[in-house]
Amino acid sequence: MNNKYDVFIRLLNFKIDRYNAEKIFKDFISLFAISLSNKVYYNKKNNDIYQRIYESYKKEEQFIFYALSTELTRLFCSQKEPYDILGDIYQKITNKNYLKVINNNIMQEIGNKLQGIININKKNNNGRMIEVNCGSGAMILAYASILKMFKLDYRIDLEVTAIDTDLINVFMTYIQLYFYDISGVVILLDEITNKEIMRLYTPSYEESLENSMVA
Repeated sequence: MNNKYDVFIRLLNFKIDRYNAEKIFKDFISLFAISLSNKVYYNKKNNDIYQRIYESYKKEEQFIFYALSTELTRLFCSQKEPYDILGDIYQKITNKNYLKVINNNIMQEIGNKLQGIININKKNNNGRMIEVNCGSGAMILAYASILKMFKLDYRIDLEVTAIDTDLINVFMTYIQLYFYDISGVVILLDEITNKEIMRLYTPSYEESLENSMVA
């Protein structure tokens, strides 16, 4: 059976005798997210993380990250609606589910999100969404894709604050918000102290901040 992620997953396994797919995935996601974020707002600490990861690979191995970025970009560009591509891939290689469920009740979670959409329609919350424990961003993307049912454009009517205590979750969410042109800030918190460690802005969020300052 043809799987749209086959090429990407084969690339993750390019050197299975030396690395496992999960390690390559996490290192790639870290590099890709930081490179995208640096285009919006350069951060030296983040760039130091980038250099440390990249230089931990031999020169003849570093090509894999360029190949993965090309293939992932193709996957995003071929997707017509917001969809949790990275969550899908991560689940396939790790058997971990990144769909956030409250009280183990998906319908309750969806109901809460739909009420939020209704609030946007009524202009009660100006289209703002806060997602704690955002995982790979699956709920945010599902929420954005449903907005069309309410004749709303998530690129205009939605502003997201996504929060997590896991660095890879933050990076996955950021990459997906970036590619789907969702206005958002993604925040990494310390799991114990809840102190903010990292903050990444999407281009559209940065633009909205600049416009508000000018106004």
